Amino acid sequence: MFAHTGKYKTLRVALSVAAMQDMELNQLDVPSAFVRAELEEDVYMEMPPGFEQSGMVCKLLKSLYGLKQSPRNWYILCSSFIKEKMGWQACVSDPCLFFKKSRSGRLMMLFLFVDDMQAAFDRADEAEWTESKAQLKQRFDVKDLGESKWMLGMRITRDREMKTIELDQELYVTKALEKYGLSECKTAPTPAQQNNGAHEDDRDGGGKSANQHLYQEKVGTLLYAAISTRPDIGYAVNYLTRHMQTPLQRHMKAADRILRYLAGTRGHGILFGRINQEAMGCMNVSAYSDADWAADKNDRKSVTGWIAMLNGDPVSWASKKQKVVALSSCEAELYAASAAMQEIQWLRGLLSELGMGSVGASTLCVDNQSAIKISKSAAR
Repeated sequence: MFAHTGKYKTLRVALSVAAMQDMELNQLDVPSAFVRAELEEDVYMEMPPGFEQSGMVCKLLKSLYGLKQSPRNWYILCSSFIKEKMGWQACVSDPCLFFKKSRSGRLMMLFLFVDDMQAAFDRADEAEWTESKAQLKQRFDVKDLGESKWMLGMRITRDREMKTIELDQELYVTKALEKYGLSECKTAPTPAQQNNGAHEDDRDGGGKSANQHLYQEKVGTLLYAAISTRPDIGYAVNYLTRHMQTPLQRHMKAADRILRYLAGTRGHGILFGRINQEAMGCMNVSAYSDADWAADKNDRKSVTGWIAMLNGDPVSWASKKQKVVALSSCEAELYAASAAMQEIQWLRGLLSELGMGSVGASTLCVDNQSAIKISKSAAR
């Protein structure tokens, strides 16, 4: 069954807005979240060890961890309480982001990621947030973790004087390097070599099969970093994900190179709030898109890459192979531009829901003259 889970890009948008408006951040945790939700279906299980009785089974009344419907039941219970009892609204763009206008008319946000909650509110509305927090504590026995320092393995660092928030995964990268024996490795200057090693000579054994389980584990580790705080490794990781079933030694070597690159840049992250909203006069959404035409020599499909910015803060990005074969570089660039424009529209919709009415005109930057002219012609 489908269960809503908060988008990472939504969290980054919320942090960007919090940085620009110098909002307070508070983190909450819900212990044993799933077992608080009741089951809609009749589900039976065998008696657990130590309680065996011949011919007897247990009927579950709560959503135990491990049941497929447990995340959905928990979201329904939690979101219903936040909306109906607390008076918050859920965004249509991401139903895991709740918001409300405080009694003073300022924005308050609550981001839900399964059993983790991140709240953002103005300092003047701290008393009102305390009331909302008390309701959550009474209903779900949530733990107040105080000012937000960590979220989903990402470190949150604030500079109140500069009104900035930095998001990085230094600890996550350090643990990954230790796990794969690369703590003292020689660092790499870039995440990938030209062509990502796809056409390297096999004389060094690069064409031999690699350990599939280890390869998938490494790529999964890298993928989480790429989607969370490291857009700089997105293209290289995208290449590795195409070889999950039949990895070769050269693919394993490419994965290790990305890890060595992260070893030298482990403290790098995303900085929010570089451009003050008051100085800008309004919120600005922009994006950059690009495509490498027919990069994969096997199927001739191109790779789309784009990054979306909110007042100069990178909040969303992607690198993925296109589903169709582009017949020209112009066509490949148009596919990439279309994907970036969809993200711009999504961001503008989310900001509109949050009441950010002063969203200026958006800019999409493309580096292909033919694609630019076609886009301008279509916009007339």
